[in-house]
Amino acid sequence: MMKAVTVAALLASMAVTTIAQAQTYKWQDDFCSMEGDFDSKKYTAKQIKNSHLVLESLTRSNLDSFFPPMDIDALDKLSMKDLDKLTEEYIKVKNNIERLDVVPEAKGYKQELVKSIDGEYKQNKLTILGYLNPSEALKQSPQMCKTYIEPLLKNETAVQNRWKQFVEEQIQKQADITDDGGKYYRSLATKRYQEEKASNPTKYAKINLVTFGFGNCVNEQVYHADSDEVFSNQQKLNKTLFGRSFKQMCDEP
Repeated sequence: MMKAVTVAALLASMAVTTIAQAQTYKWQDDFCSMEGDFDSKKYTAKQIKNSHLVLESLTRSNLDSFFPPMDIDALDKLSMKDLDKLTEEYIKVKNNIERLDVVPEAKGYKQELVKSIDGEYKQNKLTILGYLNPSEALKQSPQMCKTYIEPLLKNETAVQNRWKQFVEEQIQKQADITDDGGKYYRSLATKRYQEEKASNPTKYAKINLVTFGFGNCVNEQVYHADSDEVFSNQQKLNKTLFGRSFKQMCDEP
């Protein structure tokens, strides 16, 4: 009888080990060190690392091969090679994300990240086309953003008029959200407009309409993850993976 009980207890112990096997996972960011015990029968450390990477990547830019022109030097260097380089980077980054093995609970976040990268690519691609092939940019543009590109397909007078209108629109936006009615911003914006118009009106009009007008408009139409929601999802995921074993130690601010 004693031997039977011992064997039964041993089998029960083995079953528990099979069901849950704790393993400690540690990681850190710029301010905090974290750790927690996870069930290595359900997840791997690599899956957890990849899942954290996905969530962190949702709140930052993932494509860095192209930056929209903000001055004449950058504008003069722009070519279709920038689009080729951007497209190559986009395909590589997207494929790398799609191949990431994450915990089941993070698969939705990975889909969000792919959607976010698609949006980054669309904004940068359309910005390049806005400069180099405005008729094609117009075809692919969200409806509410076409107003910045249409003058480029008309004449220089139309471009200059739309630039002036854009400056006034930006001043009005600041007036609506600032206590002083945007007076300080109006002064700065007006001075900058006058200086750029006196320096090189053709190129500065294009920079303002395409980079600041069109590019920002497209950016507002593509997908961006909400940073507060991402933070909440990070906490939720850690609770799922580590339960009460999760610990976080942060430096004093």
